[in-house]
Amino acid sequence: MVFKIVSNEMLRDLLPFLQAVTQRQIWREAEPLALPKTSSMLDEGDPEITPAMAEAVAARITVAGGTLTAWAVLHEDVYETRLGDGFYLHVPAIALNSEDAHKLAALAGDSEWTKWHIESYRLGLANGLPGFLHSFFPESDEFTIGEFVAIIAEIPPGGTVSKLHTGTGWRKDGPFLSLP
Repeated sequence: MVFKIVSNEMLRDLLPFLQAVTQRQIWREAEPLALPKTSSMLDEGDPEITPAMAEAVAARITVAGGTLTAWAVLHEDVYETRLGDGFYLHVPAIALNSEDAHKLAALAGDSEWTKWHIESYRLGLANGLPGFLHSFFPESDEFTIGEFVAIIAEIPPGGTVSKLHTGTGWRKDGPFLSLP
């Protein structure tokens, strides 16, 4: 694994994680590694997230044994990659398994200006709130834990995949694609 350290602050935030990895600490039930407060942890005052959303996702994490793997369907705006600000990924959908994530991305389909990527992310609980179980993300990842929680909370009980937001505006405004 290669890390690109871009600042002393990032190094300070990564230090507990790197120490735990070198000491081979193992995640236990719902106890993720104690990391400094970063965008990897849900903030109790996050205005995007209601208590019901946080509780629904925390329950999924608990049922999954303390670690929930979520498969993000990530959107790349190819125009921006080629001619604009660069390569960035946004999260318009999440599945709880790789197969459904790939099916949803295939349903949307790549085009000249849109490309879909699938990446897995592990979530756990920190002080009862959902958080990513790592604090290092590529610069291309343009999303927060709050966005993940909001989308996972949309997945109905017993469901395995959210709807895929295909619009350019706010998620609440759609449009959406969904698996049959």
